[in-house]
Amino acid sequence: MTIAGLKIVSCPFCTQLYKNRIIGSYNTFNSSYFSDGHLEGDWIPEMLSIIKCINNDCGNFFNIEEAKVIAELDKNDFNAPEWKDAHYLAGYKIGIKELEEVLSINYCKNEQEEISIRTLLLRRYNDVFRKDKKHKFTSVEKENFIGNIERLIELYKNETTVAGKLFLAELYREKGDYDLCLQVLIGISNEKEDEKQFKVKIYSKAKLKDDRVFNVTTLAPKMEYKCNNCGDSLILFDLNKINSPLNYKHYKCRSENKIFNSSSNENNPDRYYKLSAWQKLFKTKEPYKNIIPKNVIKCSSCNGKDVEEFNPENQNCIKCGQGNYDVVKWFD
Repeated sequence: MTIAGLKIVSCPFCTQLYKNRIIGSYNTFNSSYFSDGHLEGDWIPEMLSIIKCINNDCGNFFNIEEAKVIAELDKNDFNAPEWKDAHYLAGYKIGIKELEEVLSINYCKNEQEEISIRTLLLRRYNDVFRKDKKHKFTSVEKENFIGNIERLIELYKNETTVAGKLFLAELYREKGDYDLCLQVLIGISNEKEDEKQFKVKIYSKAKLKDDRVFNVTTLAPKMEYKCNNCGDSLILFDLNKINSPLNYKHYKCRSENKIFNSSSNENNPDRYYKLSAWQKLFKTKEPYKNIIPKNVIKCSSCNGKDVEEFNPENQNCIKCGQGNYDVVKWFD
């Protein structure tokens, strides 16, 4: 990230001054994109919009981009003494409490402003799940979280763009309305390749009845297999679309009669070593390998070791034991 300079801006309601960075550029390398639109990475700055004035006698909310610019500083003037009392906004992050306060005072002048505030609120609520997928909301938090989503759904219900429809589907999924999520996704057409991949990932999460925000960057694409006798479904990694040296496969846990996905290889836990001339000549030691086969595959559910490799395309249904699995085509 490069900082081109600083803007000195003033609160529209009082005399409080702020220093706001002018971002010249930033790098998205090794960043993560989440299903709610949040982008996270070491070199990605917090894009400020709404601010709550830090002046205790003021405390009003304002849009930083609409604030009056008092001065612009280049890199050599960052520590100019005349602006030493201006509050530096690097690291400033508005929270859930403040965003809900904004919505309660009719701050938004139009629907687009409301969408921006409510989308930011959605991401703030989801921040806890980015750190801990098992986190549980309190009853009040859950009610407020769902209420915000329901209003966003109202604002997006007539959306015609592919991006807008994908976000609407994601809102239904995070609310727990999986059937409506799937219905919206099935109705999307003419999407770009990256949008198509995102659509498949939202679809698979909805089929699994998973309402948590997810990392789009790292989530493996999935596909569905359905028994032609009892109708039982398996949603598993699409192994043809996983390009990984860890070599993912389908496995069956005999103890729980469940199918799970796991890598058959792992990163070598031994430290890197070099072979001596003697070892090379007489092959007394194998060359160091970054990736090695796993000695033991454990069930992702019970952690048991009684597992076997499973191929749904040529093995019988694990539920009825008689039918065969057919691939379910989600989209045309």
